Amino acid sequence: MKMNFMIKAMAKVSAAESCENLDEKRIVPMMMLRRRLTRSARVMVYLADRCGFSEGPVVYGSAYGEMQATADIVGAIAAKEAISPTAFQNSVYNTAPSYFSLLHGNREEMITVSSGDATSANVLQTGALQALIKGKEALLVCSEAINIPNIDEVNSCTEYLESGVALTLVPTEVEANTEVPKKEHKGYAPSLWAMLDLLDACEGRSGCIVALEL
Repeated sequence: MKMNFMIKAMAKVSAAESCENLDEKRIVPMMMLRRRLTRSARVMVYLADRCGFSEGPVVYGSAYGEMQATADIVGAIAAKEAISPTAFQNSVYNTAPSYFSLLHGNREEMITVSSGDATSANVLQTGALQALIKGKEALLVCSEAINIPNIDEVNSCTEYLESGVALTLVPTEVEANTEVPKKEHKGYAPSLWAMLDLLDACEGRSGCIVALEL
């Protein structure tokens, strides 16, 4: 079953190694919290800010999760050293949206999705359902941050070691006015492609309404 949704805001960011100028000092004025942010969390709070979103249901997706924290844990185990409590805390898939919620005091439901290359497609479906059930605007974010030592030895899926895409949507009874063709997005991890398809389709359009599968 498909239903129609209006895309309220969109944003994306990417870099060959590390995204710069994410405006962390303005967005996250509390220094202690800012210092604890993972790269994925920095990308997420930046994209949410670009979308003008600070409160409401959130669906976050990542195919690879918190790579640096995971690498730190594995490295400590290999070296027979104590695991950093911060690395352990930051190693879970919901780290980025959790920091977003802490930053803004957002108490709405937060869902994390990881489905390999299908991640952003499933984020779209889950986010659409959340917006429909809650009857309000929802934030959808997908990001990948895989810039860790020796990543070039195993990376074959992306030119951008750090990237993210975000949008907000609300359900509407107005007829869909935008088709969303599927494309290959060179340089980006396939886990982001479905949401990038939607951003490309809605770019430059006012009142972009799309039909999404539920």
